Amino acid sequence: MATATIILPVTAATPADGSASNAAPQYSRRKGTETAPVKHYVTADFDAAADEHIVYNFQLPTNYASGGTVRLHWMANATTGNVVWGSRVGAITPDDADTPVEHAQAAATTTTTAVNATEARRLTESTISPSTDSAVAGDEIFLIVYRDADNASDTCSVDVELLSVSFDYTTT
Repeated sequence: MATATIILPVTAATPADGSASNAAPQYSRRKGTETAPVKHYVTADFDAAADEHIVYNFQLPTNYASGGTVRLHWMANATTGNVVWGSRVGAITPDDADTPVEHAQAAATTTTTAVNATEARRLTESTISPSTDSAVAGDEIFLIVYRDADNASDTCSVDVELLSVSFDYTTT
């Protein structure tokens, strides 16, 4: 058995619809500071004052055996504070009793990570090991990623800029 990774670019996520308790982060185009040619990239900017969500959907590969770790790469224009990230997973097997529209996700799992204290906007990594909702190879997965901004442990006072997400799993 080995570990495999599914790369989930921030631009591949579907933002929440903005209804009550279903806020979405703003997306920003960022420009590097180097001389031309200059890189550009997109971040999902999660607010410090409200829980905001994005959703990824993908199919688990045929070599999926078990597990699942959500890996987040992010930065914040701050050198103090903690960020609380959360995720929820829903797994739907073809011919399941419920439809993708009505299927509920497993319970949320969170992790708290300190911002990089050395320099603002340094790359920071958080990992979450969510419940995978009895997932098996071939399942349709709905992965919700959010900042739990109203959690007492989330003390970062600025937007958190998410650069990328990945899903690591054990192969057959």
